[in-house]
Amino acid sequence: MDLKHLTIEIKKTAAYKKGTEMLMLLDTLKEAYLPVPIRIAENEKLGKIEFFAEELKKENGIGFLAAEQENAEAAIKNLLSEEIPYQLFLKGHKGNVMKAELSWEEVVKAEMEVDTEVFADLKKHILDHHFCTEEELERNIRVMKAHRCNDEMIRQVLSTYRHYDRPANVPGTIYVDPDPESKKASLFSDCLLNTLIGAATIYEGDKSVGKNMCAETVAMVRNQPYYMISFNRSMTADDVYGSKSTDNSASRMLTPEMAECYLEVMNGTVNPEAYKAAAEFEYLRAKAASVAIVQEQSCLVEWLRNGGVMCFNEMNMAEANFFSSFANQITDGSGFLDIPGYGRITINPDCILIGTQNADYTGVCEQNDATLSRFGCIQFNYPKSIEKQLKAVVGEDRLDQRYFSQTDQFYQSLLAAVHNGQVENSCLNIRGFCRALNATAQVPGATTLADQIRIHVINTCPIDDRIALTAQLNEKITL
Repeated sequence: MDLKHLTIEIKKTAAYKKGTEMLMLLDTLKEAYLPVPIRIAENEKLGKIEFFAEELKKENGIGFLAAEQENAEAAIKNLLSEEIPYQLFLKGHKGNVMKAELSWEEVVKAEMEVDTEVFADLKKHILDHHFCTEEELERNIRVMKAHRCNDEMIRQVLSTYRHYDRPANVPGTIYVDPDPESKKASLFSDCLLNTLIGAATIYEGDKSVGKNMCAETVAMVRNQPYYMISFNRSMTADDVYGSKSTDNSASRMLTPEMAECYLEVMNGTVNPEAYKAAAEFEYLRAKAASVAIVQEQSCLVEWLRNGGVMCFNEMNMAEANFFSSFANQITDGSGFLDIPGYGRITINPDCILIGTQNADYTGVCEQNDATLSRFGCIQFNYPKSIEKQLKAVVGEDRLDQRYFSQTDQFYQSLLAAVHNGQVENSCLNIRGFCRALNATAQVPGATTLADQIRIHVINTCPIDDRIALTAQLNEKITL
């Protein structure tokens, strides 16, 4: 344990009547601290950290965290999110600003070491059967460890490795834990756990919070191929099952040389080679004259037969009756699906189904309750910080640390503004921030980070929000 101390400032306003009483008591203070325990709570609606005397009651509010205390704000938010015990006492004031001493015990975490020898037998089995390379195997174990998956979960995942017709998926950017300091199960480990029980799971959240990246990373650590179908309201059965077409292969194989041989045979030629070519010509001509309808194999059919991870991307953009016509049978445990043109297809037991969707976006369709009851749902929220995500996508060696820090600080200020209801969440465009940093790094000196954030983030936001967003941009971004 490591005992930590931090001096903070609490600002009292007219809204905090209890704060007046605390100021009066501080004026008579003869000891080092006022013996009244102060409690802390985060008011997400107001975007402030508030303080209360003795109990977290509205009438006991004494003030909020004064501005320009970034280190204090980060420490307090960590204490609250991790539910770490703390002590907070007032020790003086200057006007309406009270000084307080915050103390807590911090657990010093040892640096994580990935001991892959725990899985020595499984590793040998996987490598002996060439399911993947040793480098790929070590990477997958390292990623699972980074997301706080325990050894038993990793063992169960590794025990599912086998050969597939397609190579295992490797995403362009591996999903990064949005809350690595949390003591709870990570978002990724929850996603991975549900694949082990074969549960169809929806990844729900706003744009660019990493839903698809997480699904691809799940496929990677499971050493499985990755399939995706993106849905919209106008999709038909052919888009899912594969379209029908005419087989014209026979007519394409007919050649003038075959026709000449055929005519020679018809005129009485006794050349064995001509007989062979003429017979093939006659066969192909008869075949070309008949209509042959073939069913193209869709990625859904390939997935059902061979197994792997299927992502139903933006699944709530599909019309409810159409979506339930195949999703219900895939997820009801029957083990087969009847597909037009194929008949009954047995569902491979290694099929993993993931759906992604945004809630309450333009164009979404309300899905059937019976369909949704077959899925679990994991919520993907906006992360408190995106610095690690930005470095993972852009590459931390391409730009100076200041670029990532300022972008992250700007993002955090927008996140607070969204929570306060000041702007729409369109500005929390993590993909846009990544593009802005990539553009800034592409040709050094050709542009500025502020200009690129304006292009890739602010200019796609509602017009009414752009003035406020630009003001914050000018305040936070100096590069």
